[in-house]
Amino acid sequence: MKLADVSFRKFLLPALFLATCLHAEEFPKIYDSEPDTNAAPPSPQESLAQLKLPPGFTAAIFAAEPHVQNPISMSWDARGRLWIAENYTYSEGAIKFNMNLRDRILIFEDKDGDGHFDSRKIFSEEAQRLMSIEVGRGGVWALCPPQLLFYPDKNGDDVADSAAEVLLDGFVVPASSYHTVVNGLRWGPDGWLYGRCGASSPGEIGAPGSLPKNRVPIRGGIWRYHPSKKIFEVLATGTVNPWGYDWDKHGELFFINTVGGHLWHMISGGHFVRALSNDPNDHVYKLIEMHADHWHFDTGKSWRDSRDGAADSMGGGHAHAGAMIYQGDNWPEKFRNHLFTLNLHGRRVNEEILERSGSGYVAHHGTNDFLFGDNWFRGLDLSYGP
Repeated sequence: MKLADVSFRKFLLPALFLATCLHAEEFPKIYDSEPDTNAAPPSPQESLAQLKLPPGFTAAIFAAEPHVQNPISMSWDARGRLWIAENYTYSEGAIKFNMNLRDRILIFEDKDGDGHFDSRKIFSEEAQRLMSIEVGRGGVWALCPPQLLFYPDKNGDDVADSAAEVLLDGFVVPASSYHTVVNGLRWGPDGWLYGRCGASSPGEIGAPGSLPKNRVPIRGGIWRYHPSKKIFEVLATGTVNPWGYDWDKHGELFFINTVGGHLWHMISGGHFVRALSNDPNDHVYKLIEMHADHWHFDTGKSWRDSRDGAADSMGGGHAHAGAMIYQGDNWPEKFRNHLFTLNLHGRRVNEEILERSGSGYVAHHGTNDFLFGDNWFRGLDLSYGP
């Protein structure tokens, strides 16, 4: 596993790419683009050497094994430190989650600003099914389905003041599709804590002990939770697996999806196109199609046919994770306010150009200037640092 920052003209990490490398014996056999399982994965340095960037950009390894392993989520705190959720309990299909193991929350700090971590702390190593973390409002928030947890740390000493508090439960881990579970904690510009949920992971959400009639049903989509009023809301429903989102300069939310379309403008109360499941409202007249005007694979074929480089010319194929609308000023102006997302099977970053269209938005195909030559690469998330 390696975590690399990318900078333009030697400025400090405006973006982070969170990548995992599966060990050969663990790699799912269903993927056509799997690496040579007879070969060992490349070192972080060897992988970095295969990264192709636009002119003027440089990349450096921020943290790598053994200092970070199995990263699944990241967050920044008010001090500019990087928090990483390490997941060890997620396992192969027959086991799903190995409850004999524990997951960890780590804190990395770059004190001298050279793009490499100088300090590493373990905040917690007791969680299980840890899917996502967010930091703020006096502690650390963690999604460990079926629960949303809060670790209080009011004095900011990087040690939890007490055992984690269970704020919500009811986020189901389905037996048939356990990779679609709730994920993606992030603070919204409105002060609410946002999250995502796959359509095949239905749940009935409420505070512990809530009666069924007082629980809020979720059937995939985008949700939010008010940290002080303790209100849970489902904002939009649909798609398949929303695995990334970000807000633009106007506070509009855009999110990324896997198959069945890759980019949506989040419209509160929206019902979006979904696959293999029914919308919870039987009276919806028509589900909303994706807001991109292009696909990254040949829709005349199966989305599985876009793997192993078959869709390079179209943008790399299906399955996207992570989303970042770049609003910093270290990158060239042409990238500003564009959305970037990781293309898993295409091993690249897709650029989406967001444009107002009527009462909403449309996303146009941008460049593919960030290419990962390492065929072990599977990107999870990306963000620009403080």
